[in-house]
Amino acid sequence: MHATTTPSSPEQVTKDMCEQMTKLTRTLANWMQDQPHTLADLEHHVVRLLKDLGASLIAQLCTLAVGTDLPDTIACACGHLARFERFRPAQVTTLLGPVSFSRPYYLCSACAHGQHPLDEQLQFCAGSRSAALDELLALLGATQNSFAQAAEILERLTLLHLAPNTIRQATEQFGASLVAVQTADHPPSGARPHPTRPQPKRLYITFDGVFVHLRETGWSELKLGCCYQTLTRPNPSKPQTSQIYAVNACYTTTLACSQEFGWQLWQQAVENGVLAADEVVVVADGAHWIWNIAQKHFPQAIQIVDWYHASAYIWSAASAIWGETAAERTLWAEQQVERLWKGQVADVMRELEQRVECGEGVRAALSYYTTHQQRMDYATYRAQGLQIGSGSAESGCKQVVSARLKGAGMRWSAAGAEAVAMARAWLKSGRWDEGVARQPRRRRGYKRKQDCGGQHTKQDQQQTEHDHAQKAKAQTSRGKTLGAELLAQVQTELAEQRDKNVWANRRYPAPKQQRTDQTVVPTLTLAT
Repeated sequence: MHATTTPSSPEQVTKDMCEQMTKLTRTLANWMQDQPHTLADLEHHVVRLLKDLGASLIAQLCTLAVGTDLPDTIACACGHLARFERFRPAQVTTLLGPVSFSRPYYLCSACAHGQHPLDEQLQFCAGSRSAALDELLALLGATQNSFAQAAEILERLTLLHLAPNTIRQATEQFGASLVAVQTADHPPSGARPHPTRPQPKRLYITFDGVFVHLRETGWSELKLGCCYQTLTRPNPSKPQTSQIYAVNACYTTTLACSQEFGWQLWQQAVENGVLAADEVVVVADGAHWIWNIAQKHFPQAIQIVDWYHASAYIWSAASAIWGETAAERTLWAEQQVERLWKGQVADVMRELEQRVECGEGVRAALSYYTTHQQRMDYATYRAQGLQIGSGSAESGCKQVVSARLKGAGMRWSAAGAEAVAMARAWLKSGRWDEGVARQPRRRRGYKRKQDCGGQHTKQDQQQTEHDHAQKAKAQTSRGKTLGAELLAQVQTELAEQRDKNVWANRRYPAPKQQRTDQTVVPTLTLAT
């Protein structure tokens, strides 16, 4: 059923839909009496037929929005009036399938610009997809392992068959609009955007980078930031201890440079209440660009180097000193880790200085601790109930980026990778509905060429005639290059080649139309 309607009244819509529902019910009743069927068969038929019925209902309801008292003229953007011309058909692909209906068309004689007021009212673009369908496509494209898998899931859920590339376009358009929102909300230096979330007493900020494979530049770093809060609860495995875990995580991501990312992260931190928080904590690994951003945008924050990165340097140094298998390696490393846990960084550094000749692992650890010594007072941090690990950044890189963008063989365009990552960032932040609400209004992708009051009409006409003349001349010259004798010779050779090619003469049956579903279902015809 391809839903197509013309303007009608509510009474006529009610009558038509009742007749269709009656036919549908009679058809299903007769089908059930013909032979035994399972509940699964019945479910499949009812869903498919109700989907078609729903598409018809949507088309009927869209025509009711036209109204019965159409104005003869409406205002045009050029300042003149556009007059009613006729009703023109429009088709939109919806969650229930393609829907067609007619709506009024107005044309301005001054600027030759046409308008469809119903398109603006219902916020759709003729010949495209509905906003609800595009939202579902973006959700599937952002959450499934691939766009091909998203197409399969879509068909299972809605009985709609769309190409994976269509889902990719919808997903990237959705994510690109969120990137544009992030850019549009970018505050100038010194400006303060308003917070959009409840202001916390203690706000954590963490960020990191993860590499994705781009077609333009190869493996490139995509930066991800996270603002979150924490709650404390008893440790299930050790009841005598407590456990700190992150809540209300809000992510942002970009392929931009660290300077641009810093402003983007600061903006998100303000939206999450950093300006009013009693305490701000930045916890991350030891990358220099991370702490440059922290020093510039969050200078008053408590800065903590991730405990797991810091302790890993001790084990690398121990391997350089004792080797991988020596018993002394474990004993020495555990002693230094215990010192680090208690905040005795200076003692660890003195121990490393005495063994600096043992190799690069020792020198790297000593350099790391020298640079971040003021960010390693772990005993004090734990006494204050602070989280000392950047697991939220690591988890965000995996959930937001790696889980979707780093599948086997995946290579992305820079814009596509950033768009999909941003869509996932808003989804994982619990902001999907907000992202849907901030999608731009749907408009046609082309604009009618303006007359401009006739100023360039003659010039444009002359240019068009010149272009046609040049095209005709080129076609004529190409035709002359292939003389009649040569053309006849080529045709003869092709005919001889076809006679020699036994495969070309073989007859094949016409291919059967491939079903979009794998369930064998008999075709139903609505009873009259």
